[in-house]
Amino acid sequence: MDSLKKRLEYLGMADFDYLAARLLMIHGLVTVALPKAAEAVEKLMKLFLVLEAKISRNENLTAKDLKGYGHDLERLFAQFKTKVPVTFGGEWDDYVKCLQESYTYRYPEHWTQYRAELDLDKLDFVYVHMRNNIILNFPLEERQRVRHFGTFLYDAYTAEAFDLIGRLGGKNPGEILRLSNQQFALLDIDASRI
Repeated sequence: MDSLKKRLEYLGMADFDYLAARLLMIHGLVTVALPKAAEAVEKLMKLFLVLEAKISRNENLTAKDLKGYGHDLERLFAQFKTKVPVTFGGEWDDYVKCLQESYTYRYPEHWTQYRAELDLDKLDFVYVHMRNNIILNFPLEERQRVRHFGTFLYDAYTAEAFDLIGRLGGKNPGEILRLSNQQFALLDIDASRI
């Protein structure tokens, strides 16, 4: 399957991985929040590379091409930085390294020292900045759709689903996205839909 055709799905999955990371972090579950944040950032970087390859070289990257990066966030970020015309400060490298390490720390065999950052503001800043810039590379005919946070995944939420979530004591995706999110106003989405 051509990854370019799945670009909306990649974005929707990244959005929901990000929501899961936010919710876990808000509740102090940093050891599981960081790997989930890493998955969200990884999907965004891979999505960027898919879009950039199509725009720059008219090349369609496949899932096999993307698997070559594995879960190597630092390698992905190095490639990402060569394609983006802005400078990323050292704090970006540090955060990507922290997310990369969180993959390893999922298993106790690798526990010696764990630098786990419970920094929701940093996660929000990185995600919002990357998402806002990546959606600029979508074809014009898809721009409105990618401004729908969660793309097709959010469409599955009905009034009944929201009611059930509330009865269980939970927060719906829009509430999770807004909760303690200093970057929410900067997120280029149609906020009326979430």
